[in-house]
Amino acid sequence: MFDNKSSSRNNGAFLNQNNSNENYRGASFLARILQYLETPQNLRKALFPKHNTLRYVGMLPPLDAPHHLRKHEWAPYREGITLEEKPTSSVGTVVDVGLDKNVVVDQVLEPGISVTVAMGTNQNLDCDLPRQVVSSSKPREDTGTYWGYKVWYASNISSVFSDCPYKGGYDHLIGTSEHGLVVNSSQLNLPIFRDLLIAFGGLAGLEKSVDEDYKLKEKNVRDIFDLYLNTCPHQGSQTIRTEEALLIPLQYFQ
Repeated sequence: MFDNKSSSRNNGAFLNQNNSNENYRGASFLARILQYLETPQNLRKALFPKHNTLRYVGMLPPLDAPHHLRKHEWAPYREGITLEEKPTSSVGTVVDVGLDKNVVVDQVLEPGISVTVAMGTNQNLDCDLPRQVVSSSKPREDTGTYWGYKVWYASNISSVFSDCPYKGGYDHLIGTSEHGLVVNSSQLNLPIFRDLLIAFGGLAGLEKSVDEDYKLKEKNVRDIFDLYLNTCPHQGSQTIRTEEALLIPLQYFQ
C-alpha cells in the first residue's frame, strides 16, 4: 500500500501509533484499518493502543478468517502474544493464544510480540509440554490454510519497488489502469514467478502516482511494469471503487 508523498520515510510493515492529523488521511489510514481487521480479536487490545482512526472500527464487518479462532476451538496453529509472566516449571515464554489457559513456548522472547504458535496434538493445557513458535507462513505451507494477509506501507510508489520486503525484489510487475492494454484473460500468459506485484492506482490512476514521485517523474508508467493492463474494459462508470478494483483483476488473473 503506497501514498503519493515525496519522502520515503516511515516505510515498513507497521505504522506508528501517534494521533497526528497525517494519520487520518491516505494510505496510512487505510493500512491501520486493514492491520486491525486482520488481527485476531483477542490480540487487538494489546497490539493496537487507542487511536483516533480506530474510533469507529467496530462498525466494520469481521473477517472471520481461519486464524480468528474462538476460545473453544482447537487448531494445529494459533496466533498469540507473548506475556511478561514467567513460566513456572520450564524455560521459555508464556503466550496468550486466546484459550482458557496460556501456553508456554520453548523460545525466550520479549513481551508484547505477536507470534504464530504450533499447538501440536496434545490438547491438555495443564501439562508442561512447551509449544513452538513458527513462521506465520507455516500454516499455509503445511496445511494450505489461508492465514491472513500482511500490510506493508510505502510513502510513494518508487518505495514499493526499492524497499520490497522480499529477497531479490519482485520478479514480475503488473500495473492496472483503464489506459492499459486490453487482453482477454484466456489469452494472457504469465511467466513463472516467485513474487508477483499487482499495482492498483487511486482515483487518478497509477499515472498520477508516477508523475508525483520525483524518482519516477520522467518515466512512462508503461515502462515501469512488465504488463500494463486494463482488466475491466467498457467499465461504464468514470471511476471504479478501490474494493471493486481489487476483486475484478484478481478474478481476471485467476
